Amino acid sequence: MAGLQGWRLGWIGVGRMGTPLCRRLLDAGATLSATDTDAARLAPLAEAGISPAATAAAMAGDCDILLSMVPNDAALLAVATGQGGLCEAIRPGQVFIDLSTVSPAASARVAEAMAARGADYIRCPVSGSTSTAAAGALTLFVSGPDAAIERCAPLLSVLGKETLRCGEAEEARAVKLMVNMVVALTPAVIGEALAFGGRLGLEWDGMIDALSRSVVGSPLLAYKTEMLKARDWTPAADVDLVAKDLDLALAVGGREGAPMPLSALARQFAAAYQASGEGGLDFFRVATWPERLLAPNPR
Repeated sequence: MAGLQGWRLGWIGVGRMGTPLCRRLLDAGATLSATDTDAARLAPLAEAGISPAATAAAMAGDCDILLSMVPNDAALLAVATGQGGLCEAIRPGQVFIDLSTVSPAASARVAEAMAARGADYIRCPVSGSTSTAAAGALTLFVSGPDAAIERCAPLLSVLGKETLRCGEAEEARAVKLMVNMVVALTPAVIGEALAFGGRLGLEWDGMIDALSRSVVGSPLLAYKTEMLKARDWTPAADVDLVAKDLDLALAVGGREGAPMPLSALARQFAAAYQASGEGGLDFFRVATWPERLLAPNPR
């Protein structure tokens, strides 16, 4: 792991993804402060060596680079421009890196606010799960000023295994939404294939192995193979989160005139599980949708 000794970092949002990423930064030797809307989340990381902070603005006085991983547009705008947010204290020469999945429009508002303060802003949404975050195996989609990205390259290499440069503005946001459209539809397609094979008498685990080892195998399916076999829907990314991402993508697509019938279908699958009270389960729970429609195989 790249050494970050002497790096003074501040982290905003220590949820499912933020916590393992903070641990990686600590393990790399960084001096790390962190804040969260739920102060109780900070306690385990405090034991590991972070310095808890009351607000994002409070950290900006002591840190060279600020990072955030928050759930939605409103949260990003709050930590950047709200009361106690970064814009109260961030200054020229500092860098703000946001790793959240948010809309290009909200991100552009943050970019304007950071430019007004003279700070650099890097958009860095990530692709992967909690396990890949802990292993440093995320893919990072990055857009922003080239010089700032180069400066932060050692830090980014701790957070992920691959950094894909996308442009200088909101391109990384668009790439992340594009990827998540495919991610969201994947369990629905896999569920249909498994139901088909099941009607023909194939065994559940064997079908999953066949898919994962075939030409349609993917890193995503590899992450989820054991979950599918065990039908253990403990969330890495839950249905509610995927629904949020689809809402972002569909809103952008609607404004741009992009046809998105399959993404709209994926959103309806998510809505069905949310309506049944399962929005907090892992989004691969959607792979079981045919079981709700099919009667037992008469054979």
